[in-house]
Amino acid sequence: MGSVFENKRTWEDAYPWRQDGEEWSACWGSARAQWHGCILPRIFPLLRGRVLEIAPCHGRWTQFLLDHAESMIAVDLSTECIAYCRERFRHAPALEFSANDGLTLPTLADRSIDFAFSFDSLVHVEADVLASYATELARVLKPGASAFLHHSNLGEHHRGWWDKLRQRRSGLPFNTGWRATSVSAATMRRAAAAAGMSCVQQEVVPWLDNWPRNIDCFSTLVNTPGLPCATLHNPRFMEEAEAIRRLASLA
Repeated sequence: MGSVFENKRTWEDAYPWRQDGEEWSACWGSARAQWHGCILPRIFPLLRGRVLEIAPCHGRWTQFLLDHAESMIAVDLSTECIAYCRERFRHAPALEFSANDGLTLPTLADRSIDFAFSFDSLVHVEADVLASYATELARVLKPGASAFLHHSNLGEHHRGWWDKLRQRRSGLPFNTGWRATSVSAATMRRAAAAAGMSCVQQEVVPWLDNWPRNIDCFSTLVNTPGLPCATLHNPRFMEEAEAIRRLASLA
């Protein structure tokens, strides 16, 4: 995607937010269907206590995380998004919002968080940002507490391969969804280890119909050093999305 400045400019000034992010759940039928069918089953054993959400945007996942948290804080570099969420969730006394610099978590106390979460947002941040957030998570997570982060895996694929694919497609639309090019599953594992944490599980998945390789990754971090990592490559992830969409249409 680019720098912290470019992300702030895009999501604070340029993006229209006409559907509050609901448009990005179309493949699942709705944000509610995506949450219950795709996200919650992957994080339910970890989701408890005081929860941190990084980059909530307009609260697409905040609305569901709240049901499982004793208390919650959401942090975003966009002051527009923070202002919107404060108004949207003004009747939720256990929920706080804080603007940050897109790199650090200055308003959070050490060892104060039981579970950290980010989905659909950190795919746009480069390796330096992930490394900074890993360092901050090691500080704010309680010992042994967990984080679930959705990030880019585009860095796994050689740039020359992208160019060849463009040539074969002869000018057809080619969209990586503004994925960060410097980030891969391995990048996240290294960042977690450098921060004194462990990346214990990764699910590498495709995301877009016109991209034939796995460009995204879900990483589960634990605030304990030296634990092994299990990696799952799930090429049928978008088939799961279609099954969830069909089930949601029957409700």
